[in-house]
Amino acid sequence: MAVAKRITQETFDEVVQGNIEDFDMETEEAVREAITEFEMQGVDLSQIIKDYAGADGRGDHPIVAVVRALADAIETGDAAGQIVPACDALREALTGEGVAPGSLEAAAKAGAAQAALDACMACKGEEVSALFVSALNCAASVLSGDDTRGAFLKAGGCMTFTKEVLPSAAAAGEETVAAAAAVVAASATKNEGIKGAFMKAEVEHCLVDVLRTCSSSASLRGACSAVRALCTGDDPREPASGAFTHSRAFAKVGTASALVSAIKRTPAEEDPTLVAALCQALKQTAANEEICKEVSEEGGIQLILGLIGGGAASTNATLAKMASACLRQLAGSDANKGLIIESGGLPALVHIISVYGSKKAEESKGAHAVQEQAIGALGALMLKNPVGAAECSGAGVFDVVLEAMQLAKESKGVQRQACMFLRNVVVRNPENKPLVLAGGAEDLLRAAKKLHPNECMDVSSAAMRDLGCENYNDGWKPTTAVMGADGSIYTPEELGDEPI
Repeated sequence: MAVAKRITQETFDEVVQGNIEDFDMETEEAVREAITEFEMQGVDLSQIIKDYAGADGRGDHPIVAVVRALADAIETGDAAGQIVPACDALREALTGEGVAPGSLEAAAKAGAAQAALDACMACKGEEVSALFVSALNCAASVLSGDDTRGAFLKAGGCMTFTKEVLPSAAAAGEETVAAAAAVVAASATKNEGIKGAFMKAEVEHCLVDVLRTCSSSASLRGACSAVRALCTGDDPREPASGAFTHSRAFAKVGTASALVSAIKRTPAEEDPTLVAALCQALKQTAANEEICKEVSEEGGIQLILGLIGGGAASTNATLAKMASACLRQLAGSDANKGLIIESGGLPALVHIISVYGSKKAEESKGAHAVQEQAIGALGALMLKNPVGAAECSGAGVFDVVLEAMQLAKESKGVQRQACMFLRNVVVRNPENKPLVLAGGAEDLLRAAKKLHPNECMDVSSAAMRDLGCENYNDGWKPTTAVMGADGSIYTPEELGDEPI
């Protein structure tokens, strides 16, 4: 019985969940045959229920009964006795051990998104905040899937949550605030529609209040996660993102100053991962020149440099990476370049690159991530900045970057950022060329594009061109017109196989 030939992939999901009443499937063997044929065709069945559903091929997914139990509990209005236990049961069914395949998809069809929102609404007025937290935790679990997020959006959940649930969470205490922020982060991740709906509801006002007034690590982490989710273009289904617009909206309500203030009052030695989260959120929201300038006016540049040069960053790779990435973002502002260098930016970056260049082999992955961001910050600083480039030789920058290229040859990120830095530091400063070449830059640049052609072919060729190296375009096959060293424009056909 060639079942797979009679049903589509989409129909197969409905069949095994028992949602198609008239499908002629009477035995489990028929389902198994369909599975085998689909797998032979290379179809991904990881999110499809593959168990036989009853004697007549019909039946409900186990999660459906759990969702219905929550909906019934909400009807009773008994938060402590029925709603919260039902919330906990649903969360366990979605996140605990032995989660059934296709649980989130089946939960979405059963109305889990609406039930979770209703549970939050039912528990928000309870005097015992733990009840509210349980409902919020359930909502965060439910809204971690595409289907449930879609249902939440259609139900107007973003507006309801922002206007009614978040204010109640703020009044209930910091643990509740953290749980509510986690719901925003979970639902907005990889869903451009929800991001936009939350911003339309002006959720930024609630989140910046958390950053300004809360002190617990959990609440601040939650707010940072929500800010990052809303200001990140991560929805693969959408050709465009509103991340830049959202970052500007956050800036208008003072998010930059609130984040800088939060970093100032959080000792990095005591909670380095929280400071890292704050740095990441600050990087994500510093989306244009005006916002970067605001950060510098609040003392943010000196603060970040202090973190990079401090002891906590030397022992915590996450903090070192995020602080360096934040500085890299701020260095993209022309107005900040001089201030960063005047405030000791070059010694701080040299320090952190050196520290993580000496890490043991088992720590190399995290170390390379730090070096990639720190060298990227140097590259951003040197772009269109001949004055800054002139400071590099005296600060030992060339030595530490070339050493990083030598020691981290397997790291695509380190190699690419180093290529870009070397190009930027010599393009307007010819006096730097002999210093860079004397350190063995040409061999390292050629090795970078040989080992990592997809990541380094273009940037390595550009760096060698501006260093005056011969045959700098070896291996590069441009697909668009390029400018040669003589200033002429060449098409790929004109170039042929010869370097320009």
